[in-house]
Amino acid sequence: MSEHAAALPLPSGADPTTAEREASIEAARLGSLGQLVRGLAHEINNPLFGMLGLVELALGEIEPGTKQHERLLLVQQSGLEIKRITHALFEFARAEPDRVEVVPLEAVAAEMVELVRCTSAGNSIELREQYLDGALPVWGSAARLGQVFLSLLVSARQALLEGVVTVTLERDQDWAVASVTGVARTGPWLDASHEIARLYGGELTCLPSVGAGATFVLRLPLTEPE
Repeated sequence: MSEHAAALPLPSGADPTTAEREASIEAARLGSLGQLVRGLAHEINNPLFGMLGLVELALGEIEPGTKQHERLLLVQQSGLEIKRITHALFEFARAEPDRVEVVPLEAVAAEMVELVRCTSAGNSIELREQYLDGALPVWGSAARLGQVFLSLLVSARQALLEGVVTVTLERDQDWAVASVTGVARTGPWLDASHEIARLYGGELTCLPSVGAGATFVLRLPLTEPE
């Protein structure tokens, strides 16, 4: 029996009306949160741009190798790290969930991994990426597909106290296959992620596993790149 055939079925909500109502409330909350994040990123980037510019000027005026120069380099490094984090948050927040098109699945996955990595400072979880060489074009919303990856990654970060979470992308004939290890087997994100996969002609399955966390597999039909 293949791994795909042995996949465990995902549970569905017992009360569709309640599930739909909760999904609507959650969508509204996330929409408001997205607007706040966009505004926050903009407000942070403006003074940050000025600070980095001043640091660059100061570095040119101070002799390299001195303690002052080394301290300014640390300030610059910290500023660039803040810029990287706000950029990742802004890119996620500005995504348009209703925009459906051909999207490279590997780019969607990489963006979500970067977002989680940026916001996991001090976390003992290591994120590893194993991507197939070449594009994996699929039909769907980059925002919605990104939501699936983000849910899996955040669930894995919460389920594992330490260890490695691996994101793998590969091709199986006419299918793009993405897997994430170390994920909690259940969670409030599960039904929504299952529905998103089904919306674009695919499926999300949970493979049997031993130990902490499960491996979730997202399968989507490949399409022709635009």
